[in-house]
Amino acid sequence: MSKNNGASGQRSARTGLDTRWPRVALAIAGIWSLLYLALGIAWLMGGPGNPADPAVDEGAALSLLGSLGPVAGAVTVTTLAALGVLLAGAMRFLPSAAGRFRLVHRLVLGLAGSLGVILAVVLPDYRLLATLAYTPLLLVLKVFGAAPEDASLWEWPVVNMAVLTLAGLCWIAAAETHYRKTAKVGTEAGRGREWTTSEAAARWGRWATAVAVVVPLGYAVTRFAWALGIPLGVDQQLLDDLGNRVYLGAGLATLGVAGAILTLGLVYQWGEVFPRWTLGIRGRRVPISLAVVPAAIVSVAVTSAGLMFVRFGVTGSFGDTFPGENDDVAAWLPEMFWPVWGIALAAATYAYWLRRRGSDRPAVSSRGVPGGISPRAGRSGPRL
Repeated sequence: MSKNNGASGQRSARTGLDTRWPRVALAIAGIWSLLYLALGIAWLMGGPGNPADPAVDEGAALSLLGSLGPVAGAVTVTTLAALGVLLAGAMRFLPSAAGRFRLVHRLVLGLAGSLGVILAVVLPDYRLLATLAYTPLLLVLKVFGAAPEDASLWEWPVVNMAVLTLAGLCWIAAAETHYRKTAKVGTEAGRGREWTTSEAAARWGRWATAVAVVVPLGYAVTRFAWALGIPLGVDQQLLDDLGNRVYLGAGLATLGVAGAILTLGLVYQWGEVFPRWTLGIRGRRVPISLAVVPAAIVSVAVTSAGLMFVRFGVTGSFGDTFPGENDDVAAWLPEMFWPVWGIALAAATYAYWLRRRGSDRPAVSSRGVPGGISPRAGRSGPRL
């Protein structure tokens, strides 16, 4: 097979994947809606497993859903799921042509996007992010026989948050696909969307990546200092009260630094082509989903965790829930920037997807280099 035929085959495969994925996302979102509609009705009737019930989730007050109480929480879930059923049906069966359905499509688009944000960002709390972070640490500790015997991470409340997050991401993906499906080519699809071109995404994506890299480093500095016994930004009494738990914070900070390094792959060439040190796969294209899916999950988990901390900070209840007083600035201030971190990471991820979609090669900018990246990006990367 010639190189041209090979490239054509890769593009065809990519086109097939891009065509199937929107349908899969909408199908998953619809299935979630039906399932949680049934669960919500069951919870309203007193069924087991209601995540807004303190008897089911001891930390229910941490989440916005749990703070509503069992009945109001079940009503909220049922309402959102019922809305999802209606939206899935509208996206699937409404004619995609413009005209008298244009306003209906815009309404569907706005509601689907809002539903996705509520499920993925608003309803979960920091425990999902903590579980995602501590799971690999716990696995390492188990290998060395040092894991606590009573350690339990993936309990039902956290599993429910993970399901809500994945459903929310599917609704966001479905909303984006619905926009491209229903917008008029050359008018609505292009007007005001110049920022979504590969060249534009390469420019603003670098700024978003810079923010997504810097913010977690501020948190990491404080937690590393605590692990070394340095009361950076807090009173010594807080470190004494935390005891060995400061090392858990250091472990989370280590993962934050590792995540910041991986985030650079969204603008560096090694984020598109496996580098030379990756034996067996070097030189191959990095699958878009390999970068986009984990980054999207982390972005919404970080944002939802940060919004929880902001909520506690605004209401003045941070010290009632977590160690530290108002004077222990480093105990709460870094977390206040987590929504900025999450939003920046989401934007950087979206820019990466925009640059790489629709082609098996990097997007070529006016400078003749992939996606506006420096020709030396494989070694030094773009300037942030």
